[in-house]
This record gives sequence, structure tokens and C-alpha cells, in this order.
Amino acid sequence: MIAGACSAQPKDPCFAFEARGDISMVCQGKTTQVTHRGDIQSFAVSDEQAGLAFVTGKAAVATVVNLKTGAAKRVESVDGVVSTCGGILPIPLGATGSVREMVTGAELTFAPYFRFRCSSDRHVVAGITQHELWAGVPPATKIAASGEVHDLYFNVSPDGSRIAWFNDVRPLCVVSPPGHKECVEHETMSDPVSVNDAGEVLAAAGTGRGCDYKTSYNFTPAKTANGGDDECLGIGYWKPGMPAIVFLQEIGRNPQWLRPETAKLLSDWSRQVKSK
Repeated sequence: MIAGACSAQPKDPCFAFEARGDISMVCQGKTTQVTHRGDIQSFAVSDEQAGLAFVTGKAAVATVVNLKTGAAKRVESVDGVVSTCGGILPIPLGATGSVREMVTGAELTFAPYFRFRCSSDRHVVAGITQHELWAGVPPATKIAASGEVHDLYFNVSPDGSRIAWFNDVRPLCVVSPPGHKECVEHETMSDPVSVNDAGEVLAAAGTGRGCDYKTSYNFTPAKTANGGDDECLGIGYWKPGMPAIVFLQEIGRNPQWLRPETAKLLSDWSRQVKSK
């Protein structure tokens, strides 16, 4: 079900997502296409750093943009990016657990985690050790067992009060203080989840409809009801208490919540780039 027909949709959502190889965003009732490249396979935006990073094509090279100044730099050997820890981290993280935040270049390490996510102030950390999801440094609270969480696709809310995770066809879950967990079943799911301080989750989830795929990041709805190469991915929305995921966009990947002021920076940058 598309969320426009469902009363469970969030009020005036502000979020970005990737569709047909480009970044788009929805904010204050308006949908805006931010880039016009057709080759973006992963992106992330940092509200705190006012930064944007995107990975294009097969080169595994990220472009990192300061949205206030427009200055850009390239970062090599990056397969994907995720918004967390008050910045943008590369995906996958190195096996050593040490990684450089892409906007500032600051090195982050939270041993013994080899992949981690954290709150904006980096005081709340969740990470993977022995394929289990734990919280705390050192690990103090087990969040999800091996097989329940994907090593790459979990996240922490900016204020650290919520942790969200899933694993392929295993439930999408959110844990809220004091350790209360709620989950929802889903179809195919991919990409990092985005969870806000209210526990609302955005995720790329299968819609049950068929899509024609040019690439895994560039696809359109099939022309016939039973057509398509594979299932469409859309932008799913869920929060604890809802019986099922609803869809805010019927096509899309890599969703993440945005602050309205960051959305304005993205819009301004988009116009500047397009005018060059």
C-alpha cells in the first residue's frame, strides 16, 4: 500500500532517497530531484556536518560535498556510505574497526566492533562482534543474535535512544529504552535503515510488484502486471505499534531522514551544480 492512502503515514516527512541512479528528496510536501547523473549507487547526508557523499558507477570512488561551501573531494575505495555518528561513514567498514569519517576525516574506533553505528554525539554506540549486535563500549547489552541482523544494515538514532536492524527476510526491529523491542515482518529488504529519535524507520523494502532493472540501482515498474526482472524496492515507513510497513515511495533505495534545513542546503547545492 502506498502511504498516501494510509493514515499511518508520517506528517510532513522530510527524507532523501535514491531512485533511477539519482538522489531525490521529499520535504514539506514537495518532491525534488537533487542530482541528474543516473549513476549513483549509494549516498548519505549528514545533518550535523552539512555534508553529502555519493558513490557512482563501478569505480568505488565517493564524492564528498560540503553543502555550505560547495567544496568537493574524492575518497577512494568506498563501496557505499551511511549517515551515522554525526557524520558519514564508508560501507563496508574495515575489519580493524577503524574508519575515517568522510566529511571531516576524523578517525573513529570503537573496539571490539568491526562495524559500528552511533549517536550524533558518539556517546551511544552499537556494533557487530561475532555477527551479533551489541550496544555499549565495551559491549554491555546484546541487541540481536547472529542471523537476526545484517552486518551492514543497522543504525542508531541521532539522540541514541533507538536502534534499528533487520536481516534479509528476518523482521525489521527497533529497540527503545528501557530495552523494549518491537518488530515487523517484511518482504525483501536492503540498504541501511534510517531511524529518527521518535523511533520512525525508513527502509528500502520489497513492494511485491515487478520492476524492470537496468542496474540494481536503476529500475522502473514493469509495463505489465506480471512482468519485470525482479521485485521493486520502494521506500518503506514503519514505527513501533504499526501492524505493517507502508510505502512513501513506490520506487527507491537508500532512504534517510533529513532536517528541513539540510534539505534546503541540498536544494541550493543542486541548483548551483545544475547551473554550471
